[in-house]
Amino acid sequence: MPGMTGSLCLICASSPERGTYLAQQSFAAPMHISKSYWDGEALLVHLVNPTAGVFGGDSIRVHVKVEAGARVLLSSPSATRFHPSQGRVSHLEQVFEVHAGGSLDIYPEISIPQRGSRSRQKTTIQMDLGGELIYLETLTPGRVASGEIFVFDEYAWATDITVAGRLVLRERAAIRPGDESMAGLRALFPASYHASIVVVSPRAESWDADIASDVSSLSTNARVVLAASRLRGHGWIIRLLASEGVAFQEGIRSVRALIYNRLGRKQPDARRNAL
Repeated sequence: MPGMTGSLCLICASSPERGTYLAQQSFAAPMHISKSYWDGEALLVHLVNPTAGVFGGDSIRVHVKVEAGARVLLSSPSATRFHPSQGRVSHLEQVFEVHAGGSLDIYPEISIPQRGSRSRQKTTIQMDLGGELIYLETLTPGRVASGEIFVFDEYAWATDITVAGRLVLRERAAIRPGDESMAGLRALFPASYHASIVVVSPRAESWDADIASDVSSLSTNARVVLAASRLRGHGWIIRLLASEGVAFQEGIRSVRALIYNRLGRKQPDARRNAL
């Protein structure tokens, strides 16, 4: 059977009277958005998949533009579950644009590839000089409580981030349990949880190497390992590996708190408009 072809398109603008608001919005199943909420600092928008998750053959395209002066937090109320694909591949294509003076915080819930799933994600983020980005990507072993640890067929992603047309980050990975692609993930923990958090901001450009020490200091126990690397002139990428889910979520929250403290801003509550 054919999969679903879904889409989501948002244009986020700003005005002195309204703060940040959705100037345009459109979506098609299985994508939807909750009612947005302006907290005085950022517009909180939850991307919602009202179905059981992503199935083989599904194709979803997301396009979000953040205009000058707009501050947006994109999140989701629940994990993204990739279901058994019956040999078919699910595709997610994401395009984000951040104009000068705009700020975009992409903070989704975790991704859970289930037994037999095949999924591919392509993300393109285009930024102007003076734009700001906090971008989270995650990968979990699967439904660990059900005994599924890295039993999906394939989980692949490609990410490009450019600033003023200059490439500052390019990542390509295809994880297939049973081959050498798993070696790095399982080197420390048999059921490792992985996250990458990218920060691109005019303020982050001036952070010196002590940010790496601050990140490493968040590894307060043997369940979490963190490290930071400078991007090509415009920010940092922080990697996180955890041995289990609770430590993973705590680690992500700690990194985000550190980032917002460094940026000198109040961290928006991603759960506020999920109520």
